[in-house]
Amino acid sequence: MEFDDGYKRRRKIIIFAATAVVIAVDQYIKKYLKKEPYRCEPLRGIIETERIIGHTDKTCREQIRLSKRAFFSLSHLIREKGLLRDSRSVQVNEQLVMFLQTVGHNVKNRVIAHKFGHSGETVSRYFNLVLGAIIKLYPILLKPPSVAVHHRITSNEGRFYPYFKDCIGAIDGSHIPAWVHLSDHPRFRDRKGDISQNILAACDFDMKYTYILSGWEGSASDARILDNALHRDGDGKLVLPRGKYYFVDAGYANQQGFLRPYRNVRYHLKEWRNIDQSPSDKKELFNLRHSQLRNVIERSFGLLKSRFKILKNQPEYPFKTQARIVLACVLLHNHILTQNNVEEEER
Repeated sequence: MEFDDGYKRRRKIIIFAATAVVIAVDQYIKKYLKKEPYRCEPLRGIIETERIIGHTDKTCREQIRLSKRAFFSLSHLIREKGLLRDSRSVQVNEQLVMFLQTVGHNVKNRVIAHKFGHSGETVSRYFNLVLGAIIKLYPILLKPPSVAVHHRITSNEGRFYPYFKDCIGAIDGSHIPAWVHLSDHPRFRDRKGDISQNILAACDFDMKYTYILSGWEGSASDARILDNALHRDGDGKLVLPRGKYYFVDAGYANQQGFLRPYRNVRYHLKEWRNIDQSPSDKKELFNLRHSQLRNVIERSFGLLKSRFKILKNQPEYPFKTQARIVLACVLLHNHILTQNNVEEEER
């Protein structure tokens, strides 16, 4: 009797386990081996991509924030370096267009999936592949500052030259909205009460970035981040050419390599607008000239954020990905300015 009961129990367990295995195998086959296409239009992504990059330059700029020349130059560079390849279902140009629409307009994954006829998993996978490919272009797209005197300074003799002949650009911090876990909110809450990451950037007088450090919590001060940038190891270190310096605002300390304005003296350009008054002393004159040149970093930040709307919102990505997105946008900004002049991009 005991033998029969034990046999029956084992038999039930074997039948149950076999049934579970059959169901699991069936589900696996349906999900991974016999996947049905997410959309019924296999050429939808190709058609949508061609509608964007194959028409006018205006359409290209509006949809992916790059001119046609800048887009095809980027596509060629990425292919040449072997960073991306055409897959059976998604070509490199389509991969780039999906990524650029996402960062250019802060478009959600499901919207891109519907527009290009792919699954959300496919869109997410290619987003991360393109993000990684662009970041690998860091040595090409983000160059150290030139030590030659910039023509903006030399062309204004008596105004900027020779007084600022050793200045190579400007440095400042900026806050980018961040999406982090609730427990991390106190660290990422900035002085305005927003949840953000604080980035440090340097640019030259052509508005190209020469240094970028992203990923700091919003509560960190600009001076603390700059100190960290100067003492980092490897490629992330901010290197100052001998005898040269950057303009900084009053939130930083005057030290070798960094020149700030006089404190408690009229400084910002908006303070000089709409008034018919010249600088009253040498301190005001210095601050005015300093502000006129350091304004280049503020213009660079403004152009960067207006082009890539994802930097004005809180993207729901892991925080490391958010920091990488900032870096990728800066590299794309530099690439665009190598293809088109500043005046053309600021229109």
